Amino acid sequence: MDPRPAPAPGRSTAKPPVAGKTPQEPPSEACEIVSNAGNCYKAGQFCRKADLGRPTHAANRRMIYCRMDGTQPRWQY
Repeated sequence: MDPRPAPAPGRSTAKPPVAGKTPQEPPSEACEIVSNAGNCYKAGQFCRKADLGRPTHAANRRMIYCRMDGTQPRWQY
């Protein structure tokens, strides 16, 4: 027989989430396309080839476009 009392009904024994450890989701109007890490892009950063020709809002809320810059696709104003 287990000498420990059973948890009270309706009480959770799960620990609350640690602040700063959960990914922050950007506001939906901030940027439509996000990086694999979930961050808004900035002009000059590389973009995925799948995003070529697509627009999104940058972290500063300006519109940027994924375009070829030489041989690499980059986010540009």
